[in-house]
Amino acid sequence: MNFDYDVAIVGAGPIGSALAYELAKEDFSVCLIDKKKVIGLPLQCAGIINKSVLDNIQIPEDLIINKVKGAYLHSKNQSFSVSKEDDQALIIDRVALDQYLYNRAIGSGADSHLSSKVVNVDTLEGKVVFQTDSKEKTIKSKVIVGADGPLSLVSSAIGNDFKYYCASQYLVEVDNVREMSFVDLYAYEDIFPGFIWVIPAYKNIFRIGLFSGHDYKMQNEILDDFLKNDFKYDDYNVIEKYRGKIPIYNNENKLFEHRALIIGDAAAQVKPTTGGGLQIGFKTVQIAKNAIINALNSKGILENDSKILQDIFKNYQKDFEEKFLKEISYQFKVQKTLCTLSDDDLDYFFIKLKEKQCDELISEYGDIDDQSVLVKEFLKRGLVLSVLPAIHKKELAKIWLL
Repeated sequence: MNFDYDVAIVGAGPIGSALAYELAKEDFSVCLIDKKKVIGLPLQCAGIINKSVLDNIQIPEDLIINKVKGAYLHSKNQSFSVSKEDDQALIIDRVALDQYLYNRAIGSGADSHLSSKVVNVDTLEGKVVFQTDSKEKTIKSKVIVGADGPLSLVSSAIGNDFKYYCASQYLVEVDNVREMSFVDLYAYEDIFPGFIWVIPAYKNIFRIGLFSGHDYKMQNEILDDFLKNDFKYDDYNVIEKYRGKIPIYNNENKLFEHRALIIGDAAAQVKPTTGGGLQIGFKTVQIAKNAIINALNSKGILENDSKILQDIFKNYQKDFEEKFLKEISYQFKVQKTLCTLSDDDLDYFFIKLKEKQCDELISEYGDIDDQSVLVKEFLKRGLVLSVLPAIHKKELAKIWLL
């Protein structure tokens, strides 16, 4: 069988581009296919990441536009803060990051097809059909990777169903800024399982957004109301508005079929509580890279022996689940717990957290990526039932198997 590429990656976002770079530098022939004319646009991310992401990928210093030490957490009528001495999270220029990772992949030898909309994928034969400049083109690849976001065509091609939350974000300019080293997070009953975030980006610019089960129209109404009534600055100006989708992880979905595998948002490899996917995605790039190299080095790749390929790609799904499934499960339980609470319950919850000095506990054990560490500490100390209203005891016991 004749192939145009060893690996065709559908989607040139940060995860697809990071994987393309890792494979291209190993001298495999790789191409990136993306419908966008300009990589990174439109912006569809809050752009806050744990500083530990630097352990998995190099980010140029000039792409880090701010650093934060902690967060103010708010219910309707209560607030408290958590922080550490050192910076805990990085605010990044997400558009520039996407472009940097894409250009790095191209610089390492990957080919590129921009302004190219994929319309069909044959996972058995390795065919990718895309439209560009009103023309249809077909390429053949030994391996196809779907890194094409929450509405992934590749994920659909391997038979997956997927759900997602809508997410909306405003870019807001503020006069007389008082604080740029803390994030504000707002937990309100009517937007669970999501929340509102206020992220200090740079100078006097904030990224203010939310994800929830509402449609975009309702989300804009919620954000407009928040800015009018709850935002801590009176003088502000909305510069731009963005929207996107946050996929919901489903462990019934497959991460591979025949010659294809999926990664990143296409595989819903995101944190359930925050919707962030960069940290998980960059770590998963290494898992996918190993599986793909093993497949490319096997005799089954040329003989179209589906059984050999499936045995190899099974390890990709197995390794991903072993590394992340427990953490994802804990975060789903946190979501379910929050969804049982009213605004009055949340006020009570925050009061109890402060009474029991849980702000110190959260500051010590809290991690925006590995949230299970803090959850386990709460469970070990018997705090789950003691800081939440007693009326929810049965529901909580069922969620946490207490």
